[in-house]
Amino acid sequence: MAAQLLEAQLSLRISAEDLSRVTEAALASGATVAQFVRQAVSDKCGEVEEQRREAAGTELSADDHPLTRSERLVLAAVTLHAGISNISAVSEAAGLSWSAAKAALDSLARRGAVRRRTSTQSWRHGVRERSAWEPVMSLPDCLKLQAQAQHVRLPAAGAPGDFTGPLPPQFWSLFWNHPDPSSLALPADADFVANRLLNGPSPHAALWASARLPVDALQSCLKLRSTQPHTRDLINNALAHRAVAPS
Repeated sequence: MAAQLLEAQLSLRISAEDLSRVTEAALASGATVAQFVRQAVSDKCGEVEEQRREAAGTELSADDHPLTRSERLVLAAVTLHAGISNISAVSEAAGLSWSAAKAALDSLARRGAVRRRTSTQSWRHGVRERSAWEPVMSLPDCLKLQAQAQHVRLPAAGAPGDFTGPLPPQFWSLFWNHPDPSSLALPADADFVANRLLNGPSPHAALWASARLPVDALQSCLKLRSTQPHTRDLINNALAHRAVAPS
């Protein structure tokens, strides 16, 4: 290990003190020193390119700048896997290397297509903060970007099916009048959860519900008078997609 660090120091032409700080930062991020340095260089190049585009007055629209393959995979993974919290999880869900997933996340974040949201959840005898990546459904080009990511093929091991387990914490705030949202679980509470997510104020919650809740729960939501026309379209599209999707 010492020999590798010495080689890294000589290659980067930095002091031992600077190398120590780089090593500590890499360990804190969960990456190797090589991954961390490569990504730092990539980030810097991205910043320079972003500044160049801004100086030229170029807008990052979905039409002029279509998503790369890695960006489409990452956007699909973030959209369909609620509560995905770190780069390693995104990497696994998208079927990409750690560095490719990190670069795609950073690029999507710069375009305003994804963001990292922090929420508070009960933990033992207190509370804790938990961060997760999510798509920004209010982005003007959101529908165009989502359309680009709609038909990508995620790895079979991470392909989304019906969600089972406790309701993801990022959706707890939508159940503000429930005594304990953390007690809600799927599929047992699927009908109740479907109504609240699909007919609630969060487009991300509605999109996630249409992709991850049981078909029966979606069909029950269609029968409710309170379900709006645009929500019915979302549900019907999701049901049609599931009907033709490979099992």
